[in-house]
Amino acid sequence: MAKNLPPIFRVGSENVGKDHNKKYSYVTKEIEKEGEKGEKGIEKEESIEKKLDKIFHNRRYAFNIPVSISFAGKKITTYLATRTKDTLITLDNESIPISTITNLTIENPID
Repeated sequence: MAKNLPPIFRVGSENVGKDHNKKYSYVTKEIEKEGEKGEKGIEKEESIEKKLDKIFHNRRYAFNIPVSISFAGKKITTYLATRTKDTLITLDNESIPISTITNLTIENPID
């Protein structure tokens, strides 16, 4: 004796669209730049805090990711040891205040 579900719980194949897995929606931030020939480009800009979160919250160890840091007129290429609320500490035992960092570039991008 098989019990059938009421029609409210049945999902037939006619109700499911054929391309329902192909529809995605996303939002991007586009900054238009006018080039010499009037071409438009998209520039993706992340804050320093987001870049630091990307370094410290991933599967890899933070001290294995090379970074270039520009601050106070200097540019250094180093590895990060840890981060506190206000400062970064590098493997060279240098303490850098996060508020003074003007540019932070990940040399080997995280996949």
